[in-house]
Amino acid sequence: MFRLLRFAVLTFLASSLLMIPGPMTAAAQEATPEAECPVTTPEENEELATMYWEEVWWGDQGKIAEIVAPDEVHHWGIGGDTTGFEEFTERWNLFFTAFPDLEFTVDQVAAEGDLAATHWTATGTQRGEWQGIAPTNREVTWQGSNVFRFACGQIAESWGEADHLSLLSQLGASDIPALLATPVAPAAQAATSAPAATPCADDSAEANVATARRWTEEVYNGKDVTVLDEILDPSAIHHGAAFPDVAGVEAIKEALAGTFASFPDITLIVDDTIADGDLVVVRWSGTGTNDGPWLGMEPTGKTANFTGINIYRFSCGKIVESWSEMDALSVLSDLT
Repeated sequence: MFRLLRFAVLTFLASSLLMIPGPMTAAAQEATPEAECPVTTPEENEELATMYWEEVWWGDQGKIAEIVAPDEVHHWGIGGDTTGFEEFTERWNLFFTAFPDLEFTVDQVAAEGDLAATHWTATGTQRGEWQGIAPTNREVTWQGSNVFRFACGQIAESWGEADHLSLLSQLGASDIPALLATPVAPAAQAATSAPAATPCADDSAEANVATARRWTEEVYNGKDVTVLDEILDPSAIHHGAAFPDVAGVEAIKEALAGTFASFPDITLIVDDTIADGDLVVVRWSGTGTNDGPWLGMEPTGKTANFTGINIYRFSCGKIVESWSEMDALSVLSDLT
C-alpha cells in the first residue's frame, strides 16, 4: 500500500491542541495481561506505524506510551540500541532538544503480518547541540526508514536507518568524508520522477519479493550487475541514502559497481521482507572489507558492518523506484 501522508500540528484532535508540546516523560507502564493481548491486522499495524511519527513529538504523551511497548527494543542505527520505554524517551528527547521544531513526512508505508515499515523525511532547525556540534540555527532535511514489529497491539521492536551523514554535512561537520563536505538536502538532489505504476494481471507479492531478494543475493552477493537488466524498469530511479540519486539501469549499475570496488567481498543477508501492494521492503545486514577507496577515503583494509533498509516500488514485475537507507555513519566509524 503506497500513499503520501503528511502530518502537522493543526491536524491533531482538539484535545491535543490544548496541550503544549514538550519533551516526553517516561511514565510507568504496566504490561497488558496475556489474556487481553490483541492481535492487530496489517492495516492496523500500518495505522500504528503512521501514528508513531505523529505522536512521538506533538501528540498526547500518554498516546506514545500506548503505541510503544514498555519493554520495546529499539535499534536506532546510531548511538546503540535501547531497551524499555524510559531509554526510548531519553533518546528521542536528544533529537527534540537539538531540533525543537522537528517535523516528519511519511512518504511510504507498508505492512505485512506483524511487521510494518515507513520511509520518512525529517526537517528541523538545529537550536541545540547535536553529535558534538554547537547550535547552528540551520534548517536541515534528512531521510530514513524504520521497520516495526508489533506484538499485543504495540511496537515491540524497531529498526531504524537514516542518512545521518547528510545531516552532519548540512550542519557543517568537519570530520566527514570529502565527498560529503558540500551539504545537499534530499529534496535538492532528487532525480526525475520514476515511471507511474501500471497494474499487471500477473503481478504478485511472492514474485515481487523474489525479485527484490535478487538485488541482495545476486547483485550484491554475486557481484553481478547484469541482473539489474532483468529486474529494473529501463527508467528506474534509485535513491541511495547519502549518495546522489541515479536514474536509468546503466547509472544504477555504475553506482553499485563503485560500492563493490570499495568493498569487494561485501556479503549481505535478508533479515526481513514486507510485501504490500506495489511495495516490497527488505531489511538487510552484512559485512565487507574496505579494500578500495570509499567516499574519497583511501582503503583501510578494515571490515565494516552494514545494516540497512531498502524499499522497492514495482510495476509489472519490474522495480521502477528504490530507496536505500543504511547506517553509513557506523560504517565510517568502523573504518576509522
